[in-house]
Amino acid sequence: IDERYDGGGAHLYLGVIKSLRPAALGGEPEIARGHFERAIEFSAGQNLMAKVLMAEFYARNVFDRELHDSLLASVLAESADYQGYVLANSLAKIEAEQLLAESGDFF
Repeated sequence: IDERYDGGGAHLYLGVIKSLRPAALGGEPEIARGHFERAIEFSAGQNLMAKVLMAEFYARNVFDRELHDSLLASVLAESADYQGYVLANSLAKIEAEQLLAESGDFF
């Protein structure tokens, strides 16, 4: 099995799964972080949804506002126009804007 397939899409899925629960309830946030980082690496940073999901599921789970806001700001600063990722990136930018606006309420 090639973990790089689809820009590391399997790692993105595993990152979300591992960060659904906090560590106190059996979640594995640090393993999740590794999966998100690999998804970002394997997509060469072109899959902006990987950063949005890392902010939403990992950074919020571990209450890391600095990481949360920096990931979302980087998504908003990037172009959505990467071949194979245009739709997902356009949606990621919309979601990043919403999550960033809610940041003060969450943290």
